[in-house]
Amino acid sequence: MIYLAGGTSFLGKRVVEKLLSSGKDIKCLFRSEAAKHKLVLLREKNKEKLDMAGGNLYSADSLIYGLKGIDMAIYMVRLEYVDFVKNFLDAAGKCGLKRVVFISSTTALLPTENKFKKLKLEAEDLIKRSGLIYTILRPTMIYGGCGDNNFYKMLNFIKNKGFFVIFGSGKNLIQPVHVDDVAGAILSVLDNPAAFNKTYEICGEGALEYDEMLKIVRKKLKRNFRIIKLPIGASKFAVNIYKKIVKKSDFNSDQIERMKIDKAYSYSEAQKDFGFNPIAFEDGIEKEIREAGF
Repeated sequence: MIYLAGGTSFLGKRVVEKLLSSGKDIKCLFRSEAAKHKLVLLREKNKEKLDMAGGNLYSADSLIYGLKGIDMAIYMVRLEYVDFVKNFLDAAGKCGLKRVVFISSTTALLPTENKFKKLKLEAEDLIKRSGLIYTILRPTMIYGGCGDNNFYKMLNFIKNKGFFVIFGSGKNLIQPVHVDDVAGAILSVLDNPAAFNKTYEICGEGALEYDEMLKIVRKKLKRNFRIIKLPIGASKFAVNIYKKIVKKSDFNSDQIERMKIDKAYSYSEAQKDFGFNPIAFEDGIEKEIREAGF
């Protein structure tokens, strides 16, 4: 049986669906009644058996009952929550769990220092020293559906406003990866000894300039929206003012600064070890536009 932490997340739901359709027995961690309800809906949608285990990552002891007798696990909770990782590893050790796939991100590879990079690398180091047979997958920006916090929000904004704002020149490289490719990679490494105790970058078929990506979106969306470019310096100043007015805003000037950084990576190791073959962004965004009804 395969244990999932993060099974109700955007990525987690796709992984659950793929595991169920492949005939795997799975058990999903849930903390709240709302999360339990989501899992019940997933089970009904797939007409398959899906076990559920209560518990929460704030306490290692609360995880032990659900982890007993588990052969392998998939951990899809954000690694910057290092205390959660520690609790999971503690519970895994007490239950004799040996094999776990962890989802990190290419934030760990950024050339500049920030707190999220630092925390992810700290968590990855804990995993590597845990004694588990691990695989760490580092996806780039994930897209591909209504729960997508990246392109779904962009498409919805364009549809409602008729324009989109770029911070910087638009010449920075990005390499988004479709959620189905990430879910497929997780399934591919589960039982694959070639992937044991390794870390992989999981990204789209090829890197694109941000400008080029927007042109593809414009073509596939069939909407001639306006593209507004704002200089990085002025944008950071405006965001700092905005944050003083809107206290709950998650947006910050560091995010704008990262718009200058090329985020292009190689997936050659993943291709060699488990046949990773992602779709092109042009095909992936067309699929998202169609499925989301834009």
